[in-house]
Amino acid sequence: MGLLVGYGECIITPSPDLKLDLTGYGFYLDRKGENVLTDLKTRALYLESGEDRAVFISCDLIGFSIDFADGLRSAIAGREGLGMKNIIISCTHTHSGPAVQPLRGLGAVNEEYLAGLKEKIISTVDLARRDLREARVLYHKEILEPIGFNRRLRRFEPIDPYLNVLLFERKDRNIFLANYACHPVVLGRTKDISADWPGELVRYIEKGGDNCIFFQGFCGDIDPVTNMNRWGMGREEDIELLGYIVGSRALKAKRYGNVIEDPKIDIIEKRVKLPLQVPSKEEIKRDAEFWMDIYKGNRDAQRFIEEWLREAESSYERLREKPYIEDIPIQGIGIGAIKIIGIPGEVFCEYGLRLKERYPMLLTFGYTNGLVGYIPVKDAYRDKRDYASYIAPKIFNVFPFSQDIEDTVILEASEILERI
Repeated sequence: MGLLVGYGECIITPSPDLKLDLTGYGFYLDRKGENVLTDLKTRALYLESGEDRAVFISCDLIGFSIDFADGLRSAIAGREGLGMKNIIISCTHTHSGPAVQPLRGLGAVNEEYLAGLKEKIISTVDLARRDLREARVLYHKEILEPIGFNRRLRRFEPIDPYLNVLLFERKDRNIFLANYACHPVVLGRTKDISADWPGELVRYIEKGGDNCIFFQGFCGDIDPVTNMNRWGMGREEDIELLGYIVGSRALKAKRYGNVIEDPKIDIIEKRVKLPLQVPSKEEIKRDAEFWMDIYKGNRDAQRFIEEWLREAESSYERLREKPYIEDIPIQGIGIGAIKIIGIPGEVFCEYGLRLKERYPMLLTFGYTNGLVGYIPVKDAYRDKRDYASYIAPKIFNVFPFSQDIEDTVILEASEILERI
């Protein structure tokens, strides 16, 4: 059975004249996009094998709400005559792009930009479909010298060292799908618009006349090494270096990639519940006092805690009765012997490492079909000051995930991967 593959892209850079809020790095920073270092893009990869089809979409943005991703996937599925599960939409998670999801304290969403973005993503899929050509698919896995470190533990382990590459060889040009795990947060709190190091990875591949689409891995606890030296002080040359390291290794797929025979497409999506810790009302007040003291002197952070406390109190009875968030999509994709798992969160790298022990030809996509916050490991909950476990949930879901989140996600992901 032959495989057809097509590629499309569109620029989604907001005009600096709009001065849209950039998102990430702290609360109420009023960080407007005033200067474009590199264009942001949406890219689409269209696969067709017999009657089976799949559309992979990657955007140079921080992440979408599940509602937005569902609406977009549904619209594309309707146009293409596909099931919604056949649409995979992910974000590279750059912190130097506009706010596109309501996140407390992290910038206002511009609805006009969001509407235009949706149309551009749909157009990108149209371009990819019209570009369908016969292709051969190769798989390559390369261990990189670390470009990232474990930011929670301040050391080089655990990290996920594997760069995974799918190389689609066509007569006219090659199309690379690259997958690696490291936060794109080189620049820090600038007002520059940038796709960060994943954008440079793509540009490096493009210099040879090929195309590339990047999918961010499980990088919830992995930051670039530039932040280990001087947090948020990276520059364009640092982005170029990290992009070169990953890009030059990705190109080795041309020499060392293994052909995937019978690249049949198989996709499963399951909607799951993720458990929350819902404390007592007294514990909520003590928690607010704890963080107000931690952020003493930081009025913006204290404002964040005050706003969170009001929402925690107003939503307490509802979440006490139903201590979970539901309808969370976990997606498994098979391309022949290749397996892919997509999760809508900032998943810690240990999840990927555990799953890859069982599935060695596995690609792990974070920020996929939505973003519900960090998905930490159990050990991270030991530290009351841990950002991913205890502050980030105040941005996303009011209360932290239960420590059972690790077992829940691993179990659900494993069951899906067994079925494809």
